[in-house]
Amino acid sequence: MKYFLMGISVILVVWVGTFVMMVE
Repeated sequence: MKYFLMGISVILVVWVGTFVMMVE
């Protein structure tokens, strides 16, 4: 379960980072 949450956190960080780069 811990690894599952870690995977979601990594995906969220990458998605947010890509979104911020696209906005700027």
